[in-house]
Amino acid sequence: MSTYKVTYFNGRGRGELTRLLLVAAGQEFEDERVTREEWQKLKQNMPQGTLPVLTVNGKILPQSGAINRYLARKLDLYGKTNEEMTTNDIVMETVNDFRNTLVRAHFEQDDAKKAELFKNIKEQTVPNFINQMENVLCENNDGGGFFVGSALTVGDLAILDVMEVVVGLILPTALDQSEKLKAHRERVSNSPRIKEWLETRPKTDM
Repeated sequence: MSTYKVTYFNGRGRGELTRLLLVAAGQEFEDERVTREEWQKLKQNMPQGTLPVLTVNGKILPQSGAINRYLARKLDLYGKTNEEMTTNDIVMETVNDFRNTLVRAHFEQDDAKKAELFKNIKEQTVPNFINQMENVLCENNDGGGFFVGSALTVGDLAILDVMEVVVGLILPTALDQSEKLKAHRERVSNSPRIKEWLETRPKTDM
C-alpha cells in the first residue's frame, strides 16, 4: 500500500489542490507543514529546491502541476477518456494562469500599484475567469453537474480551491454572476470528505 506525504508551508497556495485530491479519494496522507525557517534547512534536500513536494513510498516528486496530474491519474480523478482529461487540463491551466495573476498582485510592494492591480482583478480578471469557467462547465450536462463525467475530478477541485481564495479574500460576490458555478461550488464543497476537510483544516489566509 502506497504511503503519501505532502510537504508545503502552513498555507493553501500551491499545495492545497494536492491535499484536496488525497482527501477526495479517501487516501490517508501525512500533511507536513513547514515554517520558513525549517524550509531553509530542508531546501537542499529537495529535488528542485522548491515546494510543494509529494513523497510517495519514499520517493520525492516536485512541481505542483506534475504532482496533481500524477495523483489524479493514480486516484482515478482525471476523467475516463482523453477528451475528459484534456478538459481537466484546460481547467487546471486556466486556474494556474489566474492564480499567477493573484499572486503577483499579492506580493506587489508598491501600495499604489498593488491597489490598481487588485482593482483590475475585481473588475476584469475575476469576471473573465468566471465566464471562461462557466463556459467549460456548461459543455458537460449543461453545467448541472461536474466539469467532466458524472463525478468529482481534479478540475472540480481546482476551481473550488481557487474560488475559496477569491470569495474569501478578494471579492465575496464573485460568483453572483454565475448561478451554475455557484451551485457547482456548493456541490463540490458539500461532498462529505471535502466538507469535513474544509471544516477541520488549519485556518490560513491563502
